[in-house]
Amino acid sequence: MITSLLHPTPHTKIMVVTSHLDSMAEELNHFLTPYEGLIDVSLFPGDHQILETFHKTFIIKDFKSPAGGVPRDYASVIVQDVLHLHESPRKFLELIYRTLLNASEIIIVQKKGSKVISEVEELLDQTEFRAINTMIDLIDGHEVIVGKKMHMWGNGL
Repeated sequence: MITSLLHPTPHTKIMVVTSHLDSMAEELNHFLTPYEGLIDVSLFPGDHQILETFHKTFIIKDFKSPAGGVPRDYASVIVQDVLHLHESPRKFLELIYRTLLNASEIIIVQKKGSKVISEVEELLDQTEFRAINTMIDLIDGHEVIVGKKMHMWGNGL
């Protein structure tokens, strides 16, 4: 599952950006509990299971707006079924980049075929993410694309 991509340390903080909050968030919460980790969520329009285990919840009004969060706050950001719906995917990724700590990653989870993988990889590259990898068999029916914010690379200062 998605937790196999995370490398938590005590008090790890991650952001989940999604158009449909589901059981993945519960799985993440259980995974981070021993580390006293925190999860913030940015809820874009869609269907959401409401869970009360989050540190902060940002309600995003439309697919023109950025995700919530503050600069250099998250060890990982998981973007679930939002990128292909966003009106400005490059600007969206640029702002996500700023919310990440150095040497951390963005994990994009999308239903198979939602957006062409090579286009997502190119967007990640254009927004200074490096070490881009794609997994098509990690989660049934989904594609997972991971990019890393590297310290002292591009905008990673």
